[in-house]
Amino acid sequence: MDLTLPWALQVETKDAIVPERSPIVIVAIDEQTHRTPPFNQTPEVAWTPYLAEVITGISDAGVSVIGLDLIFPKTLDRPDLVRGFDRPFLQALSEVGRSGRLVLGEGILSRDVLISPYEGQIRAVGGRNNVRSLGLTPDTDEINRRYPARFNLADGNTITSFANELAFRAGAEPTTESFLVDFVSAVNIPVLRLSDVWACQQNADGRLRDLFADKIVIIGEVLDVEDRHMATNRFSDSNQPLIYDTQCGGFGEAQPGAGIDRASIPGAYIHARALQTILSGTGPRQLSPGVVLLCTVLLLLAVCLLYVRLPALYGLGLLVFVVLALWAGAVAALGRLIVLPYLSWAVMATLAFMIIYAYRVFFEDRQKRWIRHAFEHFLSPELVNQLTEQPESLKLGGEERQIVVLFLDLAGFTKATEDLTDRPEVLVSELNRYLARMSDIIEEHGGYVDKFIGDAIMAVWGAPVVVPNPHLAATRAALACQSALAALNLENKRNKQLVLIHGMRIGVNSGSAIVGNMGSENRFNYTAVGDAVNLAARLESANKTYGTEILISADIEEQLGDEVTRREIDYVTVLGRSQPVRVYEVVDPRQPGIAVDPEKRRIFAEALALYRAGDFSAALEGFKTLAAQDPVSKLYCDRCRDKMMNPPPAAWDGAEILHSK
Repeated sequence: MDLTLPWALQVETKDAIVPERSPIVIVAIDEQTHRTPPFNQTPEVAWTPYLAEVITGISDAGVSVIGLDLIFPKTLDRPDLVRGFDRPFLQALSEVGRSGRLVLGEGILSRDVLISPYEGQIRAVGGRNNVRSLGLTPDTDEINRRYPARFNLADGNTITSFANELAFRAGAEPTTESFLVDFVSAVNIPVLRLSDVWACQQNADGRLRDLFADKIVIIGEVLDVEDRHMATNRFSDSNQPLIYDTQCGGFGEAQPGAGIDRASIPGAYIHARALQTILSGTGPRQLSPGVVLLCTVLLLLAVCLLYVRLPALYGLGLLVFVVLALWAGAVAALGRLIVLPYLSWAVMATLAFMIIYAYRVFFEDRQKRWIRHAFEHFLSPELVNQLTEQPESLKLGGEERQIVVLFLDLAGFTKATEDLTDRPEVLVSELNRYLARMSDIIEEHGGYVDKFIGDAIMAVWGAPVVVPNPHLAATRAALACQSALAALNLENKRNKQLVLIHGMRIGVNSGSAIVGNMGSENRFNYTAVGDAVNLAARLESANKTYGTEILISADIEEQLGDEVTRREIDYVTVLGRSQPVRVYEVVDPRQPGIAVDPEKRRIFAEALALYRAGDFSAALEGFKTLAAQDPVSKLYCDRCRDKMMNPPPAAWDGAEILHSK
């Protein structure tokens, strides 16, 4: 409440700033009073004659009730000092007190030492029924936010507090429970100097009635250091009472705080604000424990649900927003005299932020760090970021997925290793250069480099991250690798370096596979296994048979549309499979070949149809026209001659068996 009060202070209306409208007036002993004759040359214990005149004058002005927030525990009225010195003061106390319009104050010093007016004053005012405690009940942080309604007596009875008693004697209904003091509402409790009131009283012309008629007057100290206390309004700029230079017939110019700039305020002003709260019934209200609990649960539930979903930076932004929103809500509510426990809520939201994000850093984000570490060398940065932001898409325990698998093998590498046995550093450097370029291309096309197998690469699309149109992406990656190899070799020739790799073989297939962490308990990696993977490996190897570089399965071909140039070259059963599969060659349309020449492709397709129909003689004639420039056609020429010598069975479906891995 303290932090929101400066912004929740209600705008003072014209009526609120008119001091004459205040039902309460404070007559203050301030610094100026101490500097004004006759008070400046007189010790306070000897001020009782002046106070008697002030009390009498205020009473004659028609005051409702007077509260004395001053305690004179000692007196000069003693046989050994000045006998009869306090007689005017005691007479004033008796005249006003016995009419029920005067309440004396008493307080408690440290160590529960009671400080009371001396006994003669208590008897004069009419007994202890006209004495009330000036005690305040600060919270554990020594801030006065609440005001007591009653105090417990030693005999087990209770007695009303100072402000509560003044309100009762003024005709108001006293409160029965302690309450929050209203420092929010726009009120103006004027403060008049004791010296000014005493001077007006000397005129004896009755002009004090304009100042005190029907008012509740509190006489107390408004000094720079004495009797000051911290209260709810300690952060407010205008927390000091307004001290008026009275003109006897009315209020003069106001001086806020009489030049005092303190967080603390006079005790008399706290009593006055508490009295004003009782009279107006505007004490700030706190929410019931049940409502606070419900709001707390809903708040924590909402922020925690968002914290677990948002990245840390966004979570911090949310926390700042929540704290500011709580503060703004608390300010708005306090302006309507409703106190919200916004600081507790803000602390809870902050603790929830710290706990949840600490958990995420040490547990959940540990998984993200593992994912990043495991895949950053095999996936493009974009896919790694996607995977770390959506770790639920990666089931590390293993799952079945539809994937696309690519196997790439660098042709001629075995011979290069034999030629460079005495220069292994050159061999490794060049191999890494080739593999790095191919890996970059695979990642650029959304693939995951599963593993390096010597001079070969296994790549996967669709795991661990799902990518759009993986069939086309993998096929384009194969063509890009083919072009990159040619570019690397050309670069080596220009730089007069060794050309180690003269070609490559690529096989691409799609299908269902098991993906996940595989290996031993201590050493494992994320990979894929299954028939789809095996077929891709067989297709890569089959390039040796056909003299081709890129072979794809029918499952891949069906998803390519018209964007890739290819031709069907065979219908085969590979090792490890019982069902034959149609095989297609993919070529770069910019390179010369059978597949890119419409007429030659027509001749090949017709010859292939004759071959599968069992007309090997006619098929041979077609393949012969292409054999000189097409290794596949040359292979079919040999097959046709073999079939003519050894005809297949009548139930032959055109499928060939590939015996090589």
